[in-house]
Amino acid sequence: MLQTLTNLLRHTSYIVCLLLISVALGQTSPNVQVVSIEKDENFEGYNLLELDDRRLFVLAEHWHNIRTVPRATMKLLRYLHEKANVRILAIEQGASTAYMINKYLSSGDTVILRQIARNTMFWGRENYAFLEDLYEFNQTVAEAYRIFVKSIDIEYKMESAIFVINDLIGNKQVPESLATTVGLFQQMFENSRTHREQFDGLSVMYYYDRDFTTQLVTSTLADLEERTTIYQDFFGTDFEQFSTMIDDMDSGLIFDYTNPNTNYKFRDRIIYLKFSELLETFPDEGVLCVIGMRHATKGSSIFKLNTQDESPISGQVMKIRISALFKNTFKTSDLRRINFTFPRQLKAQGVTLIKHNSDDPALRSAKSFDYTLFLNDNEELTPFKNVLEEEY
Repeated sequence: MLQTLTNLLRHTSYIVCLLLISVALGQTSPNVQVVSIEKDENFEGYNLLELDDRRLFVLAEHWHNIRTVPRATMKLLRYLHEKANVRILAIEQGASTAYMINKYLSSGDTVILRQIARNTMFWGRENYAFLEDLYEFNQTVAEAYRIFVKSIDIEYKMESAIFVINDLIGNKQVPESLATTVGLFQQMFENSRTHREQFDGLSVMYYYDRDFTTQLVTSTLADLEERTTIYQDFFGTDFEQFSTMIDDMDSGLIFDYTNPNTNYKFRDRIIYLKFSELLETFPDEGVLCVIGMRHATKGSSIFKLNTQDESPISGQVMKIRISALFKNTFKTSDLRRINFTFPRQLKAQGVTLIKHNSDDPALRSAKSFDYTLFLNDNEELTPFKNVLEEEY
């Protein structure tokens, strides 16, 4: 026991000495690179990413709503589009949000952008700018190589799904046979139009009455299964979009977003299945996803996608934690250690890309990530001025 303790102290002292020496010398490392996330052609340092045969690239947010994440996402998306055939941006939102973004990307209609800001979780001015930049980028490449958006999550913003349901209805007359399902979605939407359109954003968990919405979604889901043909006839080519949203709204009402721990495993299993289906449907395209860090740590959906033999992309996932200053401090011990070891490369720079190395005491990752993209920033997304806010 005494010998073991002696060895442990000796090993710890060795690591501490290494760290102190590296700081004293102002050590640098090729595995810690300053990079640009600006709207420019400077991709220096991004070759630190070992792309190999990776197909899924995950930007795992340390926490949501970091102001510079949209800008960093756009820069990485451009790089991976060229270097790793990334054509799909997978979002931690429902199919309704993906529908709205793809509609904007195909038209450039900024009216749709305003609806995205109002109805979805992409509510910040930085999100708005990101989508504008993505549209602009898509115009520079051939149509077959343009980036499009897919959902890998449930619907938990009901106003987003209800907006899209009404967009699918359009100018069609809802038949009497669908009056108590589709007709009620239309009625809810029209009754709230004047109030809703006063605001640039709806920062509420349930804009529509939750109990009524739950009953309507439940009855619609049952009716869909029993009378599928009627809905297919009414929605035509939009039927799959409608039925997917209804199913995912049901899941979203089961999952209580006001407490992410409630039914977390239920939702994470859905994310795993949606990722699997997406990657099997598009076997030749790379995918970039921005998602909460919890979905990429050990035991999570993304961890299993990379480690389980039955996964369609086993061993083909790159996990990049994206972090920032939190109240002007480093949030985790590994980032504090890296900053202590390489102060010239991390503390004083705007954005730093770090390649973790389990064999290097200075560059080990606390959560087994391949990389960290560190943003030397301490601000949140910028909301629009006129927002309806309610406590969750």
